Amino acid sequence: MNSISMKIYRFRKLTSEIDHCRLREILETGKFWCSSFWELNDPMEGVFSYYGENDEIIKSGIDAIYSLKNKYKICSFSGVKGFENPIMWGYYAGGFKGVAVEVEVREDEVKKVRYKKNIADIFSGDNYDTVSIVKEIFTRKLEMWEHENEYRFLEDSENNNYHKIGEITAVYFGNPYGNLSNTVDIQKNKKLAEYNEFKKRMANIARGKNIHCYNVRSKNTVEIVKDNEL
Repeated sequence: MNSISMKIYRFRKLTSEIDHCRLREILETGKFWCSSFWELNDPMEGVFSYYGENDEIIKSGIDAIYSLKNKYKICSFSGVKGFENPIMWGYYAGGFKGVAVEVEVREDEVKKVRYKKNIADIFSGDNYDTVSIVKEIFTRKLEMWEHENEYRFLEDSENNNYHKIGEITAVYFGNPYGNLSNTVDIQKNKKLAEYNEFKKRMANIARGKNIHCYNVRSKNTVEIVKDNEL
């Protein structure tokens, strides 16, 4: 039986030629860069508590888990709640000078992150499943990160960082100061003008791949303005 499909979102800045080239590569190939756990921004990423019957068992278990963790590649996305949170656009999309790439995936292709008061507690046993333990570690984060509404693509792929993750269906472009009476004057600012030029170029690439393009503005939450004429 096929699992239910869902939409997830990957934020990207779009304020430089490097940002433009990286986003263009995503749209043209459908592939995303996936990182090792120690490259991510959470200082507690991959940390866990491990319990065993003696020091030898504990060391053996920790070594096995660490070895497998190093082989996994991770790509982080947000669910709808993260997409609609202006804080996320501030952190990861250049203060609305960036995009959220919408990807349609099957639910079984990604793992939902659970937010807990404590890091993962792992208890050793004779037949423990190292793969399941590693996935548990990578999908549990402290509650302070809950606003990210994170979903993760996990792949045991030590030497490959690029992976196709579902189908890209839309690109949502930040529209900073887009709902003000003097928006036209504000967007003459050099930085905003540069961003708007990158946005036009990227929208042309997206439409060439039959990917929908929308503007996004911020009020109390993100307001989606469905406008294909960027």
